[in-house]
Amino acid sequence: MKYFKRCLSLVLSAVLAAAAAIPCSAQDASSFSTFYIDASDMTFSQKDLSVQLYSRDAGGKFQPGDVIQVDGSLNQVTNDASFYIQPSVSSVWVTVDYLTDLNQDGVYELPKDEASPVWDYLTPQSSVVLQRSSQSQKLLAGQTYILSAQTLLQGSQQAVNSRTQGGSPTYLGLSGSVQDFPLCLVSLRYSPAGGEEQTLSYYLQIYGQALPPSDVSPDSPYYEAVEYVLAKGYFSGMGNGVFQPDGLFTRAQLAQTLWRMGGSLVSQGCSFTDVDPSAWYYDAVSWCYQNGIMTGLSTSSFAPDAPLSQQQMALILYQFAQYSGIHSSKSGDLSAFSDGDSVSLWAKQGMEWAVGNGILPTTPGNTLNPSSSVTRSQMAMVLYAYDSAFSLR
Repeated sequence: MKYFKRCLSLVLSAVLAAAAAIPCSAQDASSFSTFYIDASDMTFSQKDLSVQLYSRDAGGKFQPGDVIQVDGSLNQVTNDASFYIQPSVSSVWVTVDYLTDLNQDGVYELPKDEASPVWDYLTPQSSVVLQRSSQSQKLLAGQTYILSAQTLLQGSQQAVNSRTQGGSPTYLGLSGSVQDFPLCLVSLRYSPAGGEEQTLSYYLQIYGQALPPSDVSPDSPYYEAVEYVLAKGYFSGMGNGVFQPDGLFTRAQLAQTLWRMGGSLVSQGCSFTDVDPSAWYYDAVSWCYQNGIMTGLSTSSFAPDAPLSQQQMALILYQFAQYSGIHSSKSGDLSAFSDGDSVSLWAKQGMEWAVGNGILPTTPGNTLNPSSSVTRSQMAMVLYAYDSAFSLR
């Protein structure tokens, strides 16, 4: 029963501002502890979470139990963040739970076996080290304890390792991989003498150097893809915290993206008359051309600012995969699409490859729209699908 109350505390998440603390709406945070975040960038959003609880069977392996729905504030921070905890009374203790989505079904896994704790405690001996322990680690009043995002990232990695078939104990039926954006639950706890335990809980999702843009809704079908490409550095937002998901993706932008994905290698230059050596995309275009990934629209013109079509994108990604040593024999049937016969002959192999490997985003009416322009959100979904298809995530 004690753990069930602990799970209910998931809904008590706080809204934080950088380098400042705002009391949790459900309880008065200043009554026993405060929580601060310091990060180069951070934001928060309301997010509905599904959490699958797990408990061990007689063989020591985790079996799925109840699923609980959580509606709370999600604090999103860059990976340079530090978290400061200041107890105002004695006997405050801090636990960290790592919520994983190993099979990427949108439902987070969380163990609930208190007989052998699987969460971390913040120790009073160190300001940055978490350790697994069967004993509560009581913090001292008046001192400041520091957690870093890097510490939580390491703990999340360990949680993934222990919950997959490669670790022990394992979660039955889950293979899993390292999640792109680790989600941690930091809980500040206090048990007053003769009173009921008080808990303040904070969801922390850790990104790379970029947070989700303000014009990309968590409910949009491309939300996770945009998060992914920004965190990977494949391409960036448009400044001022926006992504412009409906903006068109150009040929120069794709060249720059693939150049980054390929390691930003030195190139020998190119002779296209419309690609100036001082242009930001010059090295990228040169590299793509020299490695047979992209060609010009003519022998002298690359058309860097021209919008990218769906069939151009498919062929170019196919050629990039070949350059990268990725060889897939999967080939889709274009005749299954109402406009499959409108794919240009020069793009057919690339489109068949993209369809067969599930790289192209779904479109209404079972169409390919091969000549339509690619938007920034579509490009994000394609790259997300590309890395997923070939296990590059």
